[in-house]
Amino acid sequence: MTARRRHARRAEAGQSLVEFAIAAPVTLLVIFGLIAGSLLFYNNVALTDGASAGARMATIESPLVEVSGTEYCESGVPETIARAIAAGAPNLTVDRAPLCASSATATRLTQTPASGEVNITVTASPDVSAPTSVTVTLTFTERGLAPPFTGSVTMRASSTDPVEAP
Repeated sequence: MTARRRHARRAEAGQSLVEFAIAAPVTLLVIFGLIAGSLLFYNNVALTDGASAGARMATIESPLVEVSGTEYCESGVPETIARAIAAGAPNLTVDRAPLCASSATATRLTQTPASGEVNITVTASPDVSAPTSVTVTLTFTERGLAPPFTGSVTMRASSTDPVEAP
């Protein structure tokens, strides 16, 4: 019986190594997938917080736009909308320059962000010169972390607040 046991052990000698070779990549893929998903969720929550902070700042900014030559840019009093968004979403890259519109009757304030930055759009109703409500929409494209997670995901968050009368 001793010879039989030795023969059985020799036949199973590589079994653990084969099981590990099969299970390890699947386990690592699941772990890294959970980490990547958690980072996406975290950035989505930050984007939502940034939109809320931006909308709140847009409602208390007085006045919303000031004329500077041919540009109608936000006043930045007490703070610019972009800075409020950056404070609300500190882990995202935000261009802190003031948002501008093409005319006083325009309904949108925008900026042109660089690649990898949050795209900010402020929509005022009825227009930017005398809004009654303000909607801040943020769009952010998250690039993949590492192979095999190399695709990109575009996230969007929006917040609407009424403008309080002074």
